[in-house]
Amino acid sequence: MIFAGRYASQHLLISVLIALASAAVVFGLWYPAPYRQLLNVGHIYLLVLAVDVVCGPLLTLILASPKKSRRERWLDFSLIGLIQLAALAYGMHSVWVARPVALVFEVDRLVVVTANEVKADALAKAPESLRQLPWAGVLKVGTRKPANSDEMLRSVEQGLAGLSLAQQPDWWQPWGASHDAMRQRAKPLADLIARRPAHAPALQDAARDAGRPVAQLLYLPLVSSKTLNWVALLDEQMTMVGWAAVDGF
Repeated sequence: MIFAGRYASQHLLISVLIALASAAVVFGLWYPAPYRQLLNVGHIYLLVLAVDVVCGPLLTLILASPKKSRRERWLDFSLIGLIQLAALAYGMHSVWVARPVALVFEVDRLVVVTANEVKADALAKAPESLRQLPWAGVLKVGTRKPANSDEMLRSVEQGLAGLSLAQQPDWWQPWGASHDAMRQRAKPLADLIARRPAHAPALQDAARDAGRPVAQLLYLPLVSSKTLNWVALLDEQMTMVGWAAVDGF
């Protein structure tokens, strides 16, 4: 048992280091706050890591034996490592294809769009600066108005089919081009605090974290495919400076 325990502890240390490195990539690059909360990725990915970290060393503890030859031990460890790496690669790929790639202003809200929600064949029709999905972070974009009645009808039909304008790059436009529309739709944060007094502490804390008084902040609903009950805090330049898990509708 001492022999197996030594190998298992070494395996555990290596597994933890790899898990920490992968978590840094996922939560630091692909899912910075508040996107990991909005998309509920934290619990799922941490569960994958926990299973990966525990199962590998546990298998080593079971299989390691001084009675086995060096070749047999290394074969066991190699197979365990390959299983772990395959599980980790699957988990990383799953969160990669579902990573947030765009924060899109659509009509009266900000929509978090993930890579697997983007209508890829329409990327070539987006403005040139918006045709490449980012590897890390998110694009900030607006959505244009329909050019004619046919486009208006098509947008309504697609909306009824569950495909929003935010998911269609051919409707995207630069973030700055939507600032006037955002200002028209954004409301004072103080109004939301008055309307939802039970959530006043959370909203006031979010304003404090943003480093601005409530009176200087506006808000828009912040939604994703996973949740509808968040708000984005905006400054006068329509920059998102904070957020809170409060229904903004």
